[in-house]
Parts: sequence; C-alpha cells; structure tokens
Amino acid sequence: MEIIPLGTNGFFASFGRQTACYAIPYGNILILLDAGSGLFRLVEKEGRKLLHNAKEVHIFLSHYHLDHVFGFYAAFEILKKKKVTVFSYEGRKIFSELCSLNHFPIDYQKKHKNFSWKAIGEGSQKINSYQVSVKKQNHRGEVSLAFRFKFSGKKMTDISYVTDSEPTQGLVEFIDGTQILLCEHTESGSKHKKRKNQKLEDQILDGHTTSIGAAMIAKKAKIERLFLIHHKPLNNKKNLRQQLKIAKKVFFPTNLTFDLIRIKS
Repeated sequence: MEIIPLGTNGFFASFGRQTACYAIPYGNILILLDAGSGLFRLVEKEGRKLLHNAKEVHIFLSHYHLDHVFGFYAAFEILKKKKVTVFSYEGRKIFSELCSLNHFPIDYQKKHKNFSWKAIGEGSQKINSYQVSVKKQNHRGEVSLAFRFKFSGKKMTDISYVTDSEPTQGLVEFIDGTQILLCEHTESGSKHKKRKNQKLEDQILDGHTTSIGAAMIAKKAKIERLFLIHHKPLNNKKNLRQQLKIAKKVFFPTNLTFDLIRIKS
C-alpha cells in the first residue's frame, strides 16, 4: 500500500506545499485524510491517476478548520463523477452556509448530490473492507479526531493519522504498535525539552504538538515509522530538516513528508 501526500502544510500553502490532504488508494476506493488545498492536486497528473482507479471516495475530516477543508471549494467539481462519503465529527455539510451569504454562488444540494455526510464517533467500525478506529482529541477547546486504519491484503497494514491536537498518554495508547504514524508537528520543541521534569504533555505550542512531542509519542507507542506532517508554512526545507534532526534524536525512524513523495507501507 501507499500513502500519497497531496498537501503537507498546516495553515496556508507555501514552498510548493499545499495544506492537509493525504490519499490512500485501496482497491476501488480512494481514501482522503482531510481535504485542505492539497485536494486540488487531484486535477494534476498524479491526482488524475488516483481518481481514474476509484469508484468511491471516502473523506475523513479531523476537524473543520480551513486548512483541512478548503478543498471543498472545488471538491464538487473535481469529484463529480464519484460516489463521495464524508466522515466527520458532526457530519457537517462543508461550506453550505456560504451559499446563503452569497460567498459560494452554487446550488449546493444539486452540486453535491453525489455526496453523503456521516457523523463518526469514538470507537471502531468496519467500512467496506477496512477498519477505522476514532479517538476524540482536544484542539484549543475544539474537537479534533485521530484516526487509525487497518487494511487487509497480502499483509495487514496499520496506519494512524494524528493532527491538530495535544500530546497525551491517551493518544499513545490509541496508536500503540501502529506501523505508520502520520503526526503533526509545529516548532521543534527543543526549548520545552530544556525544562526540568519535562513531560510529553509539555510538548505543545498554540494547540499543536511539537516535533519532539511527535517523536516522543512514536517512541512511547512503539510504532515502526513516524512521518511528520502539518508543517509550519513559514519553515522552508532547511528549517524542516533541522526539526527532523532534533526529532530523530528522540525517535530515529522519523521522516519528513513532502507533497507527492509517496510513502510505502
């Protein structure tokens, strides 16, 4: 299996990186983790290949901030020939309220007739032939969902997706033993680590987990490989590599994600 990062930034696009969207092709289903501006890459060469092989598109939203849902500005056009199911905390119809404000001049119901919106809560459930587990997280007082997927095939593939949240022991337990962890990071967190009696829960900055925090989570959860996502848009590749160097001191199998650079299971 492969994960294709379509957007690896948080907040806004920069340095050739779009905002949060990760594609997982699974048989005739294309799974999208969040739907930021990276979703627009589905009209590009690599994206067209992904869509060509998909009859259904399953979108899992961690939360409703714009850097995770802005792709819905054009999703109805890009995905108009597919059966689309959107899984989120409230089952909210993204951007529908903008139509009444004349900021989104479309017939929302007509344009989204191939979309279904489903609320998904904590726990595990089977969707088609894969399993997804969900954990509620706190992000500045709002709900953000962490997802863990298990895919059957020649071998079982276990992928966890964690973004916009606080680093907690509960999260460590949720993802324990996962093969591939996509985890957000903001600043490196090296200043936090200098504090005495430093804890995992201290590795947070403005509602986001630090690079060291992500590495600590991976180490405690005994995962196989960590991929840092949700890059701070002000950081160029050199800055990101410095953050990676710091994170690897905590958990060596740590990697950076970049748009369109595939991750193989």
